[in-house]
Amino acid sequence: MSFNEFVQTLPLLDHHAHYLIKGDVVNRSHRLLRVSSEADAQYPIADTANRLAWSAFQKVARQFDAATDAAYRAGTPAAEALKPMDASAYRQYNRRVFAAYNYRTLFIDTGFVPDDAILDLDQTADLTGLTVRPIYRLETHAEKFMERYDNFDEWSQHLLDAVSQVRAQGYVGCKSIAAYRVGLQVTTVREQDAHRAFDLWRAHFEDTGSSRLEDQDVINYLLGMVAPALIEQHLPLQFHVGYGDADTDLYLGNPLLLRSFLQHFCYDGLQVVLLHCYPYHREAGYLASVFPGVYFDTSLVNNLAPSSTQSVVRESLELAPYSRYLFASDASTYVEMYAVAAQTFKDALAAQLDSVGTADTAQKQAWARMVCYDNAAQLYGVPLSTTN
Repeated sequence: MSFNEFVQTLPLLDHHAHYLIKGDVVNRSHRLLRVSSEADAQYPIADTANRLAWSAFQKVARQFDAATDAAYRAGTPAAEALKPMDASAYRQYNRRVFAAYNYRTLFIDTGFVPDDAILDLDQTADLTGLTVRPIYRLETHAEKFMERYDNFDEWSQHLLDAVSQVRAQGYVGCKSIAAYRVGLQVTTVREQDAHRAFDLWRAHFEDTGSSRLEDQDVINYLLGMVAPALIEQHLPLQFHVGYGDADTDLYLGNPLLLRSFLQHFCYDGLQVVLLHCYPYHREAGYLASVFPGVYFDTSLVNNLAPSSTQSVVRESLELAPYSRYLFASDASTYVEMYAVAAQTFKDALAAQLDSVGTADTAQKQAWARMVCYDNAAQLYGVPLSTTN
């Protein structure tokens, strides 16, 4: 068995993923095409169709469904070849694909909800044949609590009480999208400044009906407020970093901006997970090599930039320990996105490890298993993998 073949057999814990959608959605081709890019709806779909990701997703659909492959072979356009599926066929298809890539566990970020999403995690578990656990998105819940409580003291206390119970409620981690909303320069905020900012936020909600949280003082105060509660529960805090939708300011998504926050909380036991990271994957690897409790992944590149995955994995591990690097897909909507993430990542990880001349095969195999599953299992407090 080659080293690549060994890596292909390893189980996967996907610690950052999103909701799948229902199988009977009529515009399957269009929906799959849309998730092959992070561009917004105004971006020309004809250009998205010329991305490698779209080609890779179609290849998976053909590989795992004979009817789809036959339609492509007959020259049927993708819009007609990629048909909706009834519940039974969709379940069989999803289970077949997830099993082929040895997925075992999914952690779902519950803050992003695509149209036609399967919101019930038990239904997702049945559809996929996997263990499924939720991630608690902080800004989403902060917005919901602001709608309910019109003064700062009640809002902050009830939100903190809720976050203090998330482990008991079955969540395995929390996530912040500060990078999208205000950037990653997370600093200490005085309570009176947060109070003043909250009042403006609440007034805006009353005037417009929009509860979207985009105030830096409120978000920074929120992160500092909940960090001790996360430490107490041994609950990791995920941050979106770098590459993302068109509404993110990539310049403000550099993880080096988190240094003050990491310095303040990581030495007290906070575990921080940097998600996606491209094009700042080297910076993320550096942070993981010098701060206790910092972990990272290079999700989204695996499926949306498959031609670059090998170079990204190699550069990510220039400084970072293998024990701080995690697999994730950041996939959503359809299983094809998960499949491409798994295949390209495993190929890239195998190539990187196979090129290492200073470790024996047993050590390389142990590192591969850690990255694919066990690092995340230990970090989030779920059972380790027992077999391939």
